[in-house]
This record gives sequence, structure tokens and C-alpha cells, in this order.
Amino acid sequence: MKIRLLGLGLLGLLFAQCNGTAKCKYKPEPIFEQGLPHVLQYNFERDGAQSLESLLLDSGVLLEIGQDVCTSTRQEYRFIVKGDYASFPDSMWIKEASRQMVFLSALSPKHAALKAWADVLEAARPQMKMGEDFEVQSGIKVRIDKVLSPEQSTLVLLFSQE
Repeated sequence: MKIRLLGLGLLGLLFAQCNGTAKCKYKPEPIFEQGLPHVLQYNFERDGAQSLESLLLDSGVLLEIGQDVCTSTRQEYRFIVKGDYASFPDSMWIKEASRQMVFLSALSPKHAALKAWADVLEAARPQMKMGEDFEVQSGIKVRIDKVLSPEQSTLVLLFSQE
């Protein structure tokens, strides 16, 4: 009887995880907030262990930050600009990721720590390749990628920790 109950309990746990209803220990918190300089519009939405944060910057960049903090931690920054930047080399995109993090670090004293990520990206830049994970510390990876269309271009910067 105990084995049957244990089996049913494990089966229930398996179904809960497969259905996406697993209890997560953490909830994502906003990185930014309303009212920062250079931020024209701001929104933050959370759904369980995932969130989407959007900032329209006065530079014309729409920044979307997706977070997932349940079994591992992922932060995906998507810098979206109007225009076709397909002719720009990969090296420019990797450099731009660092530049954008420097800009974000200057929004307020609370965000100054983002400059450290800019420094990490800049140091790793010679070894990084577009679209490939690059381990910057044990278990912490960064990936820089791009999504291009004739109407808009997106710089994708993904931080993940297993």
C-alpha cells in the first residue's frame, strides 16, 4: 500500500511538472521601473515564474526583457530598432550588446551593476560567436544573436544560469 501511494504521489508530481504547474521557489522581479530618465513608456507583467518587461527608450529602441526563474535562471534582453541592419557585421552586434548594457547601467544608481555585465561582454567579445553560448563563469552563459527583417532589427542578449 505504501509503495502504491508513493507511486501515485510521484506520478502526480510528474504530471504537475509536465503540465507546467510545478511550484517555483522564486518569482521574477522587475529590473527597471516607471519614471526613469530616457524611458518614455514602461510595462512589467508577471505570470508565475516568467515575466515580460518593456521599455521604450528615447533613443528609439524598444527593450523587451523576458525572465524565467523556475528551474534555471534566464534573462533575455531584446533590443528592437526600426530599420534593416542586415549588412552590419557580427562584430558590430557583439559590440552593441556591450554598449547597450553601459547605457542601461547609467539610468540610475540602482542599475549601475549592469556595467559589470558590459565589462564581461567586452572582455569576452574576441572569443564570442553570434548565436552560440559562451560560458563567462562556471554555469553562467551568455549568448548574443540577431533577428533581422527589412522593417526592424533585433539584438538578442541572453543570460542563463543552470
